[in-house]
Amino acid sequence: MTITFGQREVDVLQEVASIGCGQAITALGRLARRRFDMDVPEAWVGAGAGAIATFLGGLGQDLVAVGVKLEGPLTGDLLLALPESDAANLAAMLGYPVGDAWGGVAESALMESGNIVGSAFVSAVAALVKEKLLLSVPTFARGNGRDCVEKLVSHAGSLALATRFSAWAEDTGAALEGLILVMPEPERIARLLSHLQVR
Repeated sequence: MTITFGQREVDVLQEVASIGCGQAITALGRLARRRFDMDVPEAWVGAGAGAIATFLGGLGQDLVAVGVKLEGPLTGDLLLALPESDAANLAAMLGYPVGDAWGGVAESALMESGNIVGSAFVSAVAALVKEKLLLSVPTFARGNGRDCVEKLVSHAGSLALATRFSAWAEDTGAALEGLILVMPEPERIARLLSHLQVR
């Protein structure tokens, strides 16, 4: 079944992403004790198969991503994704440098970052729609965009909301860029929009 969205619905979903990701990035900044800046969320509607993986691939061939499942009025997937070198910088900011290879406490630190980002996002959206949202335990992936999507995302989807973020540490000179990618299940969007009195 093909789900269609008008401009008003897309605008509302971008606003939801802006509020949710704003809280998520603020929480990540508190965790890393750094200022994080974010861009205006981008939205894709009617994205073809592989479009999301291709977009992630624009970050580079080697990515680190943490995914969580969203349940409730906003059902779908949320990914925290960074180029591998930027993910290593984030782990170092958190006090857990990667060393020779990913694993152990550095990987756990990234998974906890994804958990905090997801928790802040669902808390903000739950307050907006006045209904409880649930979050799964985080899952870790490394590889190219397609590998990460195949491992972390349970549905192909035709709708995605992406918010880029960046940070720079004056003390170390380390910089990083990444994104929060929210992929709602299109057939469940009507429930979310009904809470916001859109449909």
